[in-house]
Amino acid sequence: MANTEDHHHEVTQGETTVQLALAAGHHWSTVWQHGQNASLRQLRKHHNVLFPGDRLFIPAIRPRQVSKPTDATHQFVRKGIPEKFNLQFLDYDNKPLANAPYVLTLDGFASTGNLDPDGWLRVFVRPDVRSGRIEVGPHGSLAACDLNFGHLDPLSTLTGVQARLRNLGLYDGPIDGETNDLLKEAIRAFRLAENLPEGDEIDDDFRQRLETTHRS
Repeated sequence: MANTEDHHHEVTQGETTVQLALAAGHHWSTVWQHGQNASLRQLRKHHNVLFPGDRLFIPAIRPRQVSKPTDATHQFVRKGIPEKFNLQFLDYDNKPLANAPYVLTLDGFASTGNLDPDGWLRVFVRPDVRSGRIEVGPHGSLAACDLNFGHLDPLSTLTGVQARLRNLGLYDGPIDGETNDLLKEAIRAFRLAENLPEGDEIDDDFRQRLETTHRS
């Protein structure tokens, strides 16, 4: 339903700018680049990595009039749909699951295909997809995981660090924002793999390297 009034929306877990903009009838950049979201852009950096409690300004839909001749057929194209989703699968030796078959289920609808030669799943998805599951190999024999779109917290939060380390296969503990031995072990393993100084400190170099590695 199109948004008829300007308002601030308080973000809940799992919501993204793309999802909220779509529901309001906007392209995501119209919302994210609005002047009243300037402070949020500085805080979060990425339009789809928000944190519960963030306040996102969503402007009202303002109708636009276009003059067209009545004796012809006209096509209007809406921008911004769909979104690109990328996920790489590696084996226990850190080698890609090249060309492996997969079944991807999004909001109850299944599709099949093959990973690319580097083990990447690269598919377009609707911005309002909230959950899914990916199974690689016959009946998920090579890999299987549940997907929660929009649930990645900012890297400035400890839950954001935990989630990224889990996505990289280094952390198997809870995403609860609490320090624990499993998290310290994962931090040490990541620092070692990235040639950072040894230890379990989450410093600026660690966060920058984690952001780069997680997006690769």
